[in-house]
Amino acid sequence: MRQYFLCCILALYQTLNAIAPPDSITKPVSAIKPVIVATGLVAFSFLVDNSLKGPESLDSGLSKLTDITDIAGEKKIIIPTLLVTWGLGRYVLKNQKLQEVSEASVKSVLFTAIGTESLKHLTGRSRPFMNEGPHSFHPFPGSRDEYKSLPSGHASLAFAVFTPFAEGYSRWIYAVPVSVAVGRVIQNKHWVSDVTVGSAIGFISGYLFYHHRKRVEPIPNGLVFYF
Repeated sequence: MRQYFLCCILALYQTLNAIAPPDSITKPVSAIKPVIVATGLVAFSFLVDNSLKGPESLDSGLSKLTDITDIAGEKKIIIPTLLVTWGLGRYVLKNQKLQEVSEASVKSVLFTAIGTESLKHLTGRSRPFMNEGPHSFHPFPGSRDEYKSLPSGHASLAFAVFTPFAEGYSRWIYAVPVSVAVGRVIQNKHWVSDVTVGSAIGFISGYLFYHHRKRVEPIPNGLVFYF
């Protein structure tokens, strides 16, 4: 599982460099390639749910590690921290880049939260620890959290928050949301496809809001959103 974690980081880093090299940040960036890559990963992830299912129990060391990685996807911690970062960038440091990146992150979080929560209620997928298999769905589960597996809220939030920072400062920042996603699978709280879908929602949202700033164009000459 540790090797799988490292491979995820390296694969994501190489994929992102292929999509848009780091020096392309100041140039127009296409939204088509990220969407295609994310769609392909999501489709593949559903095929490996059973083979990459998390263990039934964790050793204490790995359990503590995943508890730490969970922090980066915990909304009660990350959202206030993000708002403080935005405030620092705008009012204290007066750093335009930090302000722009954090603003993109805030917009990404809002968009991602709506999509994630809607899908959780629509799909009602059972979590791995329920032992009902990856194809067990109970739409509109209400308050039953055990049937809100798809997509992973921790993974979607982590990618929504950190993608603008990774695109604006360093692609290695992606190691943070990747660790969150892998940790949720290791904890047996999500299927691989759950975290892949959540990661895709958060990543695409953050990528578009950062590179397109106040205008989002998912497809050329297509639907345009203004914020």
